[in-house]
Amino acid sequence: MKQLFLQLRISKSVAIPLPLMVLIALLNTSCNPIFPVDNSSSDGTLQNAQSLQMDGSSQKLNGNLAAIGAFEVSESFRLRVSGENVQYFFLLLGDEEDNVAGLVAGGGHPESIVDYSVNISGDYFLFIQYDPKSAADARTAMVELDEQPAPAPSPPRQLVQLVFTDGFLHSPGLWDPVDGTNEDLAFLEAISDIVRNEVAQKLQDIFAGTPIEILHDTDSTSDEPVSRITFSPERVLADQSTINDSALPPPDPSRPECQIRVVFGEVLPSGTTLDPGNQIHDDEAVVYVGSFQGRGESCWTSTVGSINSVVLTLAQTAAHEIGHLVGLHHVEQIDLMNRSATLAFLRDLEFARGQLQLDRLRDGQIVSDVFTAVVIDPDVYFQAVFGTIPADVEP
Repeated sequence: MKQLFLQLRISKSVAIPLPLMVLIALLNTSCNPIFPVDNSSSDGTLQNAQSLQMDGSSQKLNGNLAAIGAFEVSESFRLRVSGENVQYFFLLLGDEEDNVAGLVAGGGHPESIVDYSVNISGDYFLFIQYDPKSAADARTAMVELDEQPAPAPSPPRQLVQLVFTDGFLHSPGLWDPVDGTNEDLAFLEAISDIVRNEVAQKLQDIFAGTPIEILHDTDSTSDEPVSRITFSPERVLADQSTINDSALPPPDPSRPECQIRVVFGEVLPSGTTLDPGNQIHDDEAVVYVGSFQGRGESCWTSTVGSINSVVLTLAQTAAHEIGHLVGLHHVEQIDLMNRSATLAFLRDLEFARGQLQLDRLRDGQIVSDVFTAVVIDPDVYFQAVFGTIPADVEP
């Protein structure tokens, strides 16, 4: 999910330089010092993680890290994780470049059974993401691990169809019903088809060479499962009590009318964060186009500065949500999966290797914890989950 306080005052003829926009994002994002995985039964490193027995028994895990074992390609195992405060669990592959970190190679939802087929040989570990609001002594899980005959192979690709709701750009979309003019409205309506086509092309370029195949809303679908991402004209206000992806303290208290937190996009149903391991092949997400425009000229944003800005903003927000649909988590580095990346309206972003970032509430403020022992490398993740090697990566 992406949310932001709409508060940057940008006139139609003036654009904030990109370095300043990125600086604003970095200075106003609350982030805890980087720390290792919390595991009460070890020192928080992969080498000292609690070992799980592969016998189908129910084993108690205190903390969030455990060793599963070494596996070769085509081997498989069955895993089930349960616990009151378990949000998701991730499978980690020991990183040959960094022996204290693991690369995300799959995952699942609590209470579900995951039959995992190994596509990359190596040492495997389990990382559990607990509800960040839960107390430390309540973060326990029950884990069942067993051998499993080779399951049916995962689909070698994930189809994602784009859906552009009628009036997505101007009803109200990026049109401001407070201070917007009829000329503004006519312009947005006139460029809707251009934006639609260029957003689709941009997304196809972003995911080129990956197992993610982007379908235009006019493309026919096969019998394969299809995920969907909808571009809605809605402007959606954020629940002030929930953890948001990008909340910036107001840099200008003289304009309180602009301090309205909105949701840029989210995985559906609302409240879903991601689909670890791409377990669901027909899930949905949405981009709320109307959330990118403030109400009243003093709150206008740079999104409407040019067609290129509109395309970059909508395409890269959609790419972020598609990343969540296939199981990519937030990362600390500034790339498409960083929760603040939407600020970089004028900059091309990409999927890059980064450390897992988890957001939580503390004293009413959003803080971000960075897990140094959990690394997301999109190329490794796609190979591990889909069994395919991206076109630009050597086998």
